[in-house]
Amino acid sequence: MLKKFIQKLIALDLSLSNWVIKHRDRRARKVFRIVTYLGSGYVWTFAYLIIFALGTGKVKAILFSVILAELLGLLIIIVLRNLIRRERPTAHIVFLLPMPWQRNSFPSHHALRVSMLATIFGTAYPSWLPFLIFSATVVSISRIYLEMHYPFDVLAGSFIGFLCARLALLNF
Repeated sequence: MLKKFIQKLIALDLSLSNWVIKHRDRRARKVFRIVTYLGSGYVWTFAYLIIFALGTGKVKAILFSVILAELLGLLIIIVLRNLIRRERPTAHIVFLLPMPWQRNSFPSHHALRVSMLATIFGTAYPSWLPFLIFSATVVSISRIYLEMHYPFDVLAGSFIGFLCARLALLNF
């Protein structure tokens, strides 16, 4: 019974992904290629260094929660990707991905990161929350639009990011 349920979820996931791919727009694809970098580990590692160097006491305390959530999220991503081993929608294309676990798709690390950041910064600065949620949603959608993830990869990543943020905020 559980196996049938999982098969139906996977079929729905593939169907949603194919629908998005079928209805893509060339101009939107160009925008999403830029937007997707807002979830990149390279971008955020650089941003964390700048925040650490220039930030005040409160910002550095927030950064501590972010780094704690980031490390917890990375651990969960590595474990789940190695256990589940779901290929990316573009598995037939050869990517130069530095880590073996990055070849797998489930869950989305970009979605985890932007959801985690939106939760932590939205908690610290509630007036930013609508913008942060919108930004996290757009980055997450970009991962599906660019065929790097399936919709459920993104949903799972977002949920895990939220949970990691909530756990990290227990210390804030």
